Amino acid sequence: MSTDSIETIREEYRLYLQTFYTQLNLAPPYHSIEKAVQHLSNTLRTKSAPFLQTLLEDPEKKWSLYEKIFEASGLSRKHRGIITQLALTPTYAPITQESLRFLRIFTDRPSSNAC
Repeated sequence: MSTDSIETIREEYRLYLQTFYTQLNLAPPYHSIEKAVQHLSNTLRTKSAPFLQTLLEDPEKKWSLYEKIFEASGLSRKHRGIITQLALTPTYAPITQESLRFLRIFTDRPSSNAC
């Protein structure tokens, strides 16, 4: 996998994270977002070329990795109380499906420290 491909995935992930916090009307935890993006980059560099190609072609696998990185990097612990309350509010509806995927992390399972 080329460095350009890793950079493309990193930037996509960063954009999804920034959009998520914007839709929640919360100030993004910039340091934690950068930590998560770096964790993603480090993880991608350890994967085989076939895995990385599959990741590029399969959005579900890519999102599974995005969600694991979200939790492992500590983002799932930032603003946890506020975000959990929003997630449980029946009238809250995030604009994008991507934001909904991050939001589900706060309600579907407890925060994990492992990647």
